[in-house]
Amino acid sequence: MEKDKTNVINRNDQQYVNNPFLNLYNGVNRKDEIPISISTLSLNKTDNDSSSFIKPYINSSFPAIDLQNQGNGKNKEVSSPQEQAKLSNSSNRYSTRTKSDIKCEEYGKQFLSISEVQSLVGINTQVLRVESEQCTKFDQLVTGGTIATPGEFPHMVALGKILRDGSFMLYCGATLISPSWVLTASHCTYGPNGSPTVAKIGIHNIKDKKDGIVIEIEQMIRHPSYNPPAMYADIALIKLKTSVTFSNLIKPACLYQLYDNVPMKVWISGWGVTEFGDEQSEKLQKAQLDIINNIACSIKHNNSLAVPYGVTPSMICAGDPYGGWIKDACQGDSGGPLQLPHPIYSCLFQVIGITSFGEGCAIVDSPGVYTRVSHYLNWIEDIVWPEN
Repeated sequence: MEKDKTNVINRNDQQYVNNPFLNLYNGVNRKDEIPISISTLSLNKTDNDSSSFIKPYINSSFPAIDLQNQGNGKNKEVSSPQEQAKLSNSSNRYSTRTKSDIKCEEYGKQFLSISEVQSLVGINTQVLRVESEQCTKFDQLVTGGTIATPGEFPHMVALGKILRDGSFMLYCGATLISPSWVLTASHCTYGPNGSPTVAKIGIHNIKDKKDGIVIEIEQMIRHPSYNPPAMYADIALIKLKTSVTFSNLIKPACLYQLYDNVPMKVWISGWGVTEFGDEQSEKLQKAQLDIINNIACSIKHNNSLAVPYGVTPSMICAGDPYGGWIKDACQGDSGGPLQLPHPIYSCLFQVIGITSFGEGCAIVDSPGVYTRVSHYLNWIEDIVWPEN
């Protein structure tokens, strides 16, 4: 195997002049050169050697943490549900809680089951009220590229239309965030086959006509700043014609609140193709990805018409640098969630991003780009929860 090499790019080169991330980048002891390659995993590693998956590579330009605010003390590594919970409960987090954060708490409490238990400790017995969550547990031990368990992602929505033969044509994925509203990408609201007309919710097998429920779409609202072919503000809200009733298979996702703190590991899910150019998956798939810093991501997509001004803070990137780039979102996954389990309410997820675009599927050194949900909280809340 050829020895790993590190390519360098001079940030004064003409093709990078218009990239704001490169123009503003002040690397420590890096002068005017920015490494853009990533070290290849050694083929001599065994399956039992997990050190390569938990230690960042020195030559890697894809550390598993967003570094766009590196040096200002804002961006922090959020590695565990316990740390996320501490940040979520921090009094310094917000002077006032957001509407979406309050709604998340309301949703979480809906799925608590209260039971009475007889205490047998001591002389005086008493009845204790115990709260427990009723839901399909999320399997975090599986690292991705596998079929999800039915009910594991109860917020997943499939957007498309019903054909004459009664079958469902998938356009995009989406996320249920309230009984009446679905979050997706702006580019999912139109296409060569027209706009989606229905949303399938509570489903696992996309081709099973009896799986889940089908609700007509009443309204689609694109973000006013969305202006293709550029993919900035690639976010949209879809109003359902009929409100859904939450159940074990249908639950909303919460909106990720911590703009300056990003997790190291995130999950994607969808019915997209498992290989580029292949057919869509019948059953819901899931995969775990690493967060990629926006500077490296901007370099990789520098010539893309989707980001003429670079990957901005309103976006977030994710990929599979430590697993050989074999996991990624693909056709049919657009609009679906980039997510992580809620640190407090284990029945719910937090959606941190919306699948936007990428260069093919699972291309080496090419992270996917997602719309950063926390950047658009005010816009979402004003539409979904307009009441005070």
